[in-house]
Amino acid sequence: MRIGYFGDGVWAQRAFARLIDDPRYTIAFVAVRASRPDSTLVALAEAKGIPVLSPKAVNAPESLAEIATFAAELHVSMSYDQILREAILALPPRGTLNCHAGALPFYRGRNPLTWALINGETEFGITVHWVDLGIDTGDIVRQIKVPISATDTYATLLKTAETRCADTLVEAISDVHRGTDKRIVQSTIDPVGLYCCRRREGDEEIDWTFGSAALERFVRALVPPGPGARTIWKDKSYAILAAELIPGARSYIGAPGEVIGRDSAGILVKTGDNFIRLTRWAPVGTDCALGAALVPDATRGSRLGRNLKAELAKAEAKLVALEAKLGPGRGD
Repeated sequence: MRIGYFGDGVWAQRAFARLIDDPRYTIAFVAVRASRPDSTLVALAEAKGIPVLSPKAVNAPESLAEIATFAAELHVSMSYDQILREAILALPPRGTLNCHAGALPFYRGRNPLTWALINGETEFGITVHWVDLGIDTGDIVRQIKVPISATDTYATLLKTAETRCADTLVEAISDVHRGTDKRIVQSTIDPVGLYCCRRREGDEEIDWTFGSAALERFVRALVPPGPGARTIWKDKSYAILAAELIPGARSYIGAPGEVIGRDSAGILVKTGDNFIRLTRWAPVGTDCALGAALVPDATRGSRLGRNLKAELAKAEAKLVALEAKLGPGRGD
């Protein structure tokens, strides 16, 4: 079976390395990101004499014409950065497979591992599905569920997914080759499903009004290679790298973000319900790079996070001063 492979990153590398050595398949081409080609994928392909493509616009007519010349029977996508549109989906007679690290029809979209941790899931899914014109909505070929422990982080889930995604994709391709592949319509699992948005700059900032359990999960969900859950202390940004729940901590009303105590392990911070211990943080540089991990040393009685009321008051004062400087009618 001739396969056209669209991929990027470690997950794609692992699956590709197995497919190129399987005598059942001929890899017709591999398509990599145009902006940042995956050097490992490129090297693997070149070692086997497999053509490497890096189209800037994969759905453009010239790209479609080039891809069509390879006459692949099946297209496979793993972490590829461009959406494959209708014309390119129509090229391979066997269809196009995609591997997604979410339990479809739940956790469609972006950053599924991060969102699964934030939402307190006890497992995450890996799904291989046929690509249609929707976002992660095609019929399911193969799906597995992987447990999430109370100590798992974004980093540990990524490591697990590296292997399990590659395994599941290779098994699904084998199903297609043998003609034993299933087509599970996603609406038969759940008629609505769940879609996750791409996380943007600023989403990493901690809201101290959240409960302790939610905040502890938030910290685990954003550890490097994520950006780290961020907070402000003395006008400087810090990434929280580790936090602990306090067994038996009583819920009470207080000031969220207040440092209420310190011990040898870190600092105790008031949350929306009780309090939590921060055990490691790292200063965030002006280039957004994280410094060395440290035991937090914020003083008792200080406040973490942004004082939005104070910031708004300062902004309003600056606006009033600017209007006064411009004079009557010039600030309209």
